[in-house]
Amino acid sequence: ELFGKEYTQAELDKLSDEQKGMIQHRDDLLNKINRAEFNLIQLRFGLKAFDDGLVESGIEVVEDEATS
Repeated sequence: ELFGKEYTQAELDKLSDEQKGMIQHRDDLLNKINRAEFNLIQLRFGLKAFDDGLVESGIEVVEDEATS
């Protein structure tokens, strides 16, 4: 699907090499964005785990009025 339209293989075959290349780059970028979002979720989860571990270990936590 591209901009809300499903293309048949015959339609894709008729595209110029430049258009085909742009579609490949677009698909690659979408994959990278999805992977980056997945990685960001993992990073945030890992950070939270370490924060929780520090709190459980007895480190002092000072509540900021803006966040409490």
